[in-house]
Amino acid sequence: MIKIRIQTHENKVISLDISGHAKYKEYGEDIVCAGVSSIAIGLLNALDILQADCACAMNDNKISVLVNNTNNDQTQIILQTGIIQLETIQESYSDFIKLSKQEV
Repeated sequence: MIKIRIQTHENKVISLDISGHAKYKEYGEDIVCAGVSSIAIGLLNALDILQADCACAMNDNKISVLVNNTNNDQTQIILQTGIIQLETIQESYSDFIKLSKQEV
């Protein structure tokens, strides 16, 4: 299962963690993993182009974003857009992806 954990503070994203595998289909045929990976990599690329004040990491089975400046509207729009896309995948494939939000 892909697990997505989002932490917010005063309705602003402060962190995003994505880990795991969907195991919807075999490697190379898993559309859930492919969709989540595409969204996550696009999100990281957009943050990089923006030169957002974030610490981003991508390892084998984990993608992490830690937002250092939550007051940048462009950063928040990029993150919120990615979250909406991930929630959309979760609506159709809830047995393979779990998204949780926590206000801190």
